[in-house]
Amino acid sequence: MTMLAYVLGGLALVSMLAALLLWRHAQQRARREASSAFLEKRLNPGAASAEGTTPFARNARPMRSGLAGWDRLLLCAGVRQSPAFYGRLAAPVAAGTLLAWLLLGPLSGAVALVALSVAAYFTLWLKGEKRMRRMAAQLPAFLDNVVRLVTIGNSMASAFQTAAEAAETPLREVVATAAGLSRSAWELDEALVHVSRMYGMKELYVVASVVSIAQRFGGRSDQVLERIAAFMRDVGQARSELSASSAEIRMSAWILALLPLAVGAFIMAANNDLFMGLWRDPAGFRMLVIAICLQIGGSYWLYRMVRGI
Repeated sequence: MTMLAYVLGGLALVSMLAALLLWRHAQQRARREASSAFLEKRLNPGAASAEGTTPFARNARPMRSGLAGWDRLLLCAGVRQSPAFYGRLAAPVAAGTLLAWLLLGPLSGAVALVALSVAAYFTLWLKGEKRMRRMAAQLPAFLDNVVRLVTIGNSMASAFQTAAEAAETPLREVVATAAGLSRSAWELDEALVHVSRMYGMKELYVVASVVSIAQRFGGRSDQVLERIAAFMRDVGQARSELSASSAEIRMSAWILALLPLAVGAFIMAANNDLFMGLWRDPAGFRMLVIAICLQIGGSYWLYRMVRGI
């Protein structure tokens, strides 16, 4: 019976974490799809109903909305999926879980499994977020290079191809993918839309809209790209200032959200008898359920407060 309680508790924690991640991914995907649909409708109101979700180009092929959550996380983090990568990812989790199981008991092993799995995912997420911020910071310089090449007489596609070869890492990975697609019978605008959906880069989607308008209607696309690059620099500077001014608030939110979890995990790992006493006692069990509900609700509200800054 005790082992069954351990297994059910571990499964409940894993299911709760998976549900929160899926809910967050669904919200982000809904916002991206709404923004994409609005922009496509504004750019091509007459063909929106006839072409469905086909972006920008008139003869563009239907494309998926993007990669799955895990695939996009690894792509943004610059990690190639391979048996060696999954072995390196699973080895510390398995070793820590086995060590906690042997030294402290099965409940400590289950807690260590959940905690180490979340820590591994969080590490990959931080790496991906850092790379995406670097890409966004490098994009204005890339657009300036494209503008210079267009100004001296190159076409938009040729300028993009040349600028992609000179782009800095990690942005080179993104623009090189779009350039490769444009060389293989894809229109440049639909290649940019495809890559922006792969990486979740809204800035690249804006660039794709400008390229689409330039290809279909002409005009001074170099001036538009130059202004977009200047706007991206202003947004990046404002984001940096806001991040610096709200660092104390965000750090307090992280501590308030993680400290109860860390204390609870330490108690469960270091003193199984105390936790099992609470688990078997009806009043203690109700206290644990109330504490879990309050922790989930408090973490959610802290997340919403930080996102609203």
